[in-house]
Amino acid sequence: MSSGGRAKHRKPRFSVVIVVRNEAERLPRLLASLADFRDRGGDVVVLDTGSSDGTAGIARKEGCRVAVESRRFNGQLSEEQALRINAAFAREGEGPLVNAGERLFHFARARNFASALAREDFQLVVDGGDVVEALDTTFLDGLIREGDSRGYRFECRVLGHGGWSVELHDCLYDRRSMKWKGRAHNYLVETSPLPAVKPLLPRDRLLVSHHTDLTKPRGYQIAGVALEALFQPGSPRWAYFLGRELASRRHFRSALPILTALDRPGVTPAVRSAGLCFAAHCLAATGGLTDEVQELLFRAVRRDSTRRDPWVQLARLSLALGDMQGAASFAAAALAIPAQVGMSEVEENLRAGPHAISYWALFWLGRRDEARVHFETCQGLDPDNSVYLEHAKLFKPVAHRRPVS
Repeated sequence: MSSGGRAKHRKPRFSVVIVVRNEAERLPRLLASLADFRDRGGDVVVLDTGSSDGTAGIARKEGCRVAVESRRFNGQLSEEQALRINAAFAREGEGPLVNAGERLFHFARARNFASALAREDFQLVVDGGDVVEALDTTFLDGLIREGDSRGYRFECRVLGHGGWSVELHDCLYDRRSMKWKGRAHNYLVETSPLPAVKPLLPRDRLLVSHHTDLTKPRGYQIAGVALEALFQPGSPRWAYFLGRELASRRHFRSALPILTALDRPGVTPAVRSAGLCFAAHCLAATGGLTDEVQELLFRAVRRDSTRRDPWVQLARLSLALGDMQGAASFAAAALAIPAQVGMSEVEENLRAGPHAISYWALFWLGRRDEARVHFETCQGLDPDNSVYLEHAKLFKPVAHRRPVS
């Protein structure tokens, strides 16, 4: 023990690597969440790719090792590229999806450059707006020391336009065996002949929240993903990401054929199911028939039975139609699936969401005792939720009048 009573810790066996641009407001929050890691002497590398708000200075003041590369990874969408993207992917009068002269940014090149600056071969990659909610450095150091894997997966909560979802990320990895690929939505590929086994870490060992800045212009993401889709026609990865990007920017008619085309042999069940769920959202947003929306969701269920999302979407659609029996049945089907993350899952689907649908539908079906069980589950998961506080009056015991003697 040290004179202060604290156990001495070896410097962490992994580095934290961050690529940033204009994150002066949010970077201090990330670094605060890494306080224990930094107190142990952990290596934090920050690559600034052209900030104008003093981000690099903040990182230096906090003791990070900082590199600034304002132009190295930037490009510009040419007129020819813009024409090809719009011709290939814009549908039914939507667009232009992109415009010539828009900024391009090559994420993978930036990630690999930053990776080379780190002191440790094992690295945890996060973004400037992230928060590391759980980081058991001692546990992770033990795994790295034992050398059982060259990479690990962990859950990442992602804030998007539709709220929070949970995805599996694999960016705790050994740079000697993996490198980054992709202009946008970058991903890791193996560089050694042996495949990397990537065990899933428990949430209490490593958990990250990605707080997407929804106010930032992100047109370059559509351009970057669209270029990848053009260069790799038929790639499910890039078709899925492009369809998702277009849907998030309300280009529903353009996204729909891309997403439905993913439902074909040779595409993994998870991608087929997720693509059909996004396609159902796009079809509903463009006034598609309810039966057609439901059919897409039923197909999503058949493609991957481990995901709650299509069942929950069916339940919400039934609620909107006033079909309480359908809503209760679909919510029950969702709850019959373990609360797990495959490729991606809406966070509420794993928590109170299906229970909330269940108690509301069952209440109006007159099945009050069953409804109460689900309502109390919701209260336990989210006791300060204003909706649940308001609905508590629905489940108060009914006072019985005493008979007149």
